[in-house]
Amino acid sequence: MRFLRAFVAEPVVVAGIIVSTIAVFAHGFTTPGSNAHQWWMTVDLAVVTYFAVEQAVKIRLVGWREYWRNNWNRFDLLVVLMSMPVLAAPTADTSVFLGVPVLRLTRLFRLFRLLRFIPDHQHLAAGIRRAIRASVGVFLAIAIVNFIFAMGGQALFAADSPEYFGDPLRACYSMFRIFTIEGWNDIPDAIAAGASEGWGVFARIYFGVAVLVGGILGLSLGNAVFVDQMMADNTDDVERRIAAMTVELGALRSEIRGLHTLIASRLGAPTDPTDPGPGSS
Repeated sequence: MRFLRAFVAEPVVVAGIIVSTIAVFAHGFTTPGSNAHQWWMTVDLAVVTYFAVEQAVKIRLVGWREYWRNNWNRFDLLVVLMSMPVLAAPTADTSVFLGVPVLRLTRLFRLFRLLRFIPDHQHLAAGIRRAIRASVGVFLAIAIVNFIFAMGGQALFAADSPEYFGDPLRACYSMFRIFTIEGWNDIPDAIAAGASEGWGVFARIYFGVAVLVGGILGLSLGNAVFVDQMMADNTDDVERRIAAMTVELGALRSEIRGLHTLIASRLGAPTDPTDPGPGSS
């Protein structure tokens, strides 16, 4: 039992991920059929085999129900299952399955297992989930705006620039490029180059408005909402502390008033601390 626990210990898992990463990286420098190619392929297969056995051992140690209850265990199992094509077709270069070379790219998903070793990773994961949920509405609105501008662009500029607005899919992709702001002026410049001067000016105005609405305002709003939700835990903690200080301050004021009333009743002074008393002028 002690050996099994050591087999699935975190340092061993991290070491396996690092070896796997090195194997994937070095494998890209080798020539198919060479000794180095076969060597790094063997290393990669050994790591995949270790991860598959590791998950089986972990399930045996804690039981299936306890294992499945942990979200990180589910994630690890998913990554291992996505890596299994490496075992199904260890030599993708000579495989008759057309999709195996693409499926072998799932090896890289093993790198995501390093996330669970980041300090306070649960807090980070919770913040990301909360930010994604809060940003869904904003990104849906951006998608709708993208679709509206894309359909308008297709109706207006399909004849002038069929490579960008020849069909709805091309139009949506072209408008998405414009929303990213990077090189957005290439499309209106291409339209203006083959059109009249007035139509070229209209095209630049149309896409300038699209950049302003979708690129600058829309994406900035999406980023703001995402960052705000990521920082919500810190804000909530500050608000809780302020609320607790407010309650304590109110209790302290009540105690001070009660103590003043008690002293005033014994000394015959006014009970209201703002009342100077009958003998004052």
